[in-house]
Amino acid sequence: MKTHATPLHRGRLALVIVLLGAVTAFAQFVLGLPTPPELLFAWLGHLLGLPWIFNLVHALPWGLDAYAKYALLATAYLLVLAAAAAFALWSARRRHGALARLAWALGLALGGVGFVLMPLAGLGPLGLSPDNYAYPPLSALVTAALLAAGFALAPIGSTHDAPHETDGARRRQLKTLALFALAAALPGRAARAAGDLWQKIRGLSPEITPTKDHYQVSKNVVNPRLRAGRWRFEIKGMVHEPLVLTLDDLKALPAVERPSTLICISNPVGGRLMGNSVWTGVRLRDLLERVGVRPEASEVVLRAADNYSDSFPIDAALYEETILAYLQNGEPLTPDHGYPARLLVPGIYGMKNVKWLTSLELVGEDHQGYWQKRGWSDVAVVRTMSRIDTGVATPTGDGRVAIGGVAFAGRRGVRAVEVSFDEGATWEAAELKPTSSRITWTLWRYVWKARPGDYAVSVRAIDGEGRTQDPTPRPPLPDGATGYHRRKVRVV
Repeated sequence: MKTHATPLHRGRLALVIVLLGAVTAFAQFVLGLPTPPELLFAWLGHLLGLPWIFNLVHALPWGLDAYAKYALLATAYLLVLAAAAAFALWSARRRHGALARLAWALGLALGGVGFVLMPLAGLGPLGLSPDNYAYPPLSALVTAALLAAGFALAPIGSTHDAPHETDGARRRQLKTLALFALAAALPGRAARAAGDLWQKIRGLSPEITPTKDHYQVSKNVVNPRLRAGRWRFEIKGMVHEPLVLTLDDLKALPAVERPSTLICISNPVGGRLMGNSVWTGVRLRDLLERVGVRPEASEVVLRAADNYSDSFPIDAALYEETILAYLQNGEPLTPDHGYPARLLVPGIYGMKNVKWLTSLELVGEDHQGYWQKRGWSDVAVVRTMSRIDTGVATPTGDGRVAIGGVAFAGRRGVRAVEVSFDEGATWEAAELKPTSSRITWTLWRYVWKARPGDYAVSVRAIDGEGRTQDPTPRPPLPDGATGYHRRKVRVV
């Protein structure tokens, strides 16, 4: 039977475009699925970091700069919806039938997401870059395909110009659209159900540690209480142009936001001296480019208002994730967490993430800081660790129980977590919750059918480079604790 192309009904097209935007927003914000506008926003968001755009936005009156990211997200939605409308108009001019329109929509959506939006967002073609931790490639492509298919099959033709289109045909078209909407919702329902379980597991750490619960360690009995108006941060040493910044100067520079986990080198196996926060500040690399580092410099020495000092190699200072932070979880640093500014350098224990900063000096030799003079590690690279948070297993409602915890491996990221119920003779793979960054801790859970009683559970992690956590029990001094965390878990 010949397929008839139906002339476009622009009123219906406008309605379907609005519905497409609503369904896309529902998929993103309610179901938690990666959508084309979200990927476009991930790329557009880089523009806010350009100095002239950043300064322009933050010069807006009446606090409008706080809404810049929302305006950018709205722009991403409008651009994607405009592309959908342009496709509908083009398809109508070509007088495509339903199958041809569907084929073109799927091809353009998958190609656009996989080979344009994902690479622009820094995720690589088809999202296969090893740096893609936030957007599962298959989910992103399936979501784009379902949205495109639903739009392509939506009834946007004119009934006056389509004599061969019967009421039955229109009903079939609407049923098809409804089926695609249901198919798009099913992965989200499953994701929400899985997300509910993450929330229910007893004792499991939250992804983001509230500031009041974030560990803090210092050498002081009374921590410094610095005044913002008097604070100065100096960059000196082996640089071409030394620099002194006030807090206002620092806040005026292009800012970045980084979720990042801090762990204390004195944290024992299974200990709680770690936390995961979202930090806001300025890339240290940008500051070093501004002052011009001389080629003979090899070490960065940090000094603080409490006469504390520490250091690390200049390579770590140039990491994309290393920042001079002034906000924690969206709020100014508290005095105990280093107000007005502290350094965040990923993959190195907390003692080198210096608080209450006053200066940074570039030097050409190794510097022995406060804790190094007392026998602690100078390199202080974070060791792969894992922890069982659950003391009492959580029933899942289907005859099984769940336990969970966290794992962390610094900049290497976590590839897998395994649990054992027989002192390490055999191991079972746990499920990992996707993370937004490799420099944050990873939540894990394990679900199994269990009878009431006490279970001796062990846990180990495998880092992103494929290396299994060191099983040898060692105390924290001098290089950080190693060994597997073992805990008795009760099933009731």
